[in-house]
Amino acid sequence: LFPRLFQRRRHAHIIHRVHDEQLNALIEHILDLLILPLLVLCVCAFGFLLAPNDPDLVDLTKKFLSPCSEFPLGTDNLGRCVLSRLLYGGRTTLGIVLVGSVTVSVLGTLVGLLMGGGKNGKNLILEGVLNAVTAIPPIAYLIIFIAAWGNSVFTMVVAVSASLLLRVIKLVQTRTEIEQGKAYVMVASGARPRRILFVHILPNLVWDVLHFICLSCADMTLSIVSFSFIGLGMGDNVVDWGSMVSETHHYLLSYPGLTLYPVLMIVVCTMAFHTLGRWIERRVSAHA
Repeated sequence: LFPRLFQRRRHAHIIHRVHDEQLNALIEHILDLLILPLLVLCVCAFGFLLAPNDPDLVDLTKKFLSPCSEFPLGTDNLGRCVLSRLLYGGRTTLGIVLVGSVTVSVLGTLVGLLMGGGKNGKNLILEGVLNAVTAIPPIAYLIIFIAAWGNSVFTMVVAVSASLLLRVIKLVQTRTEIEQGKAYVMVASGARPRRILFVHILPNLVWDVLHFICLSCADMTLSIVSFSFIGLGMGDNVVDWGSMVSETHHYLLSYPGLTLYPVLMIVVCTMAFHTLGRWIERRVSAHA
C-alpha cells in the first residue's frame, strides 16, 4: 500500500512540476510577445484619440514651454503641443508600416507561391528581372514615386512597400521550391497543383513570412523616419516622428526633450518589432 501511495504522490509531483514549467514558459512567451508590441499598437491605433491639443496649432507666445497641465511634455519652437505631435506622429509612421506590411504579406505570399509552384520549373527571365529589381534600394523607389505623385502618405506607403514586396516574393518562391521536394508534397502529388500550394505548402510558410515581416517592419520604421528627416517625407501638413526630429534637432543642447521624445518612440517601436520577430523565430525553431 505505502509503495503505491508514494508512487502516486511522486507521479503527481512530476506532473505538477511539468505543468508549472509549461505555464512559466507560456507566460514568458506571452510577455515577450505582448508588452512592447501592444504598446506599439496602442500608440498607432488609439494614441491620437488621447491627444490633449491640436498637433498643428501654432502659438508663438507659448513656444518652448516647460511641461504643465495643458502641455504635458511642453511645447516646441512654434508653440505646438509636443505630446499631441508624438501621438499623431505614431499614427502616421506606424500606420504606414502596418498597412504596408499587411499588403506586402498577402501579395508577396500569393505571387511567391505561384512563381515557386510553376509547372515548368523556374522561369529564368522572370527570376532574373526579380533579382535585378530587388537590388534597387528603397530610396530610389521613393524618389521615383515622389517625382510622379509628389509628397504624400500614399507615396510613402507605395515606396516602402515596393522593395519589401519583392523580397517577400523571393523568400516565398525559394521556400516553396524547397518544400516541393519534401515527402509530404510527393505523397499529395495526385491532388490539384493549387490545392498542394495553398493547403499543404502554405501553412508551412506562414511563420517564416511573419518572421521576415516583423523584422522588416523595424527597417520600414527606420526608413520612413530617415526619409522624412532628410525632407523626402509626406508633405508639410503631415505629422510624423522623422519631421519632428528634423524640425527640432537644432535645439538639442538647449531643449533636448524636443528631439529625444520622438527618438525614444522610434527606439521603442523598433524594439517591439524585433521582439515579435524573436518570438516567432523561437516558435519556428520549436516546431522545426
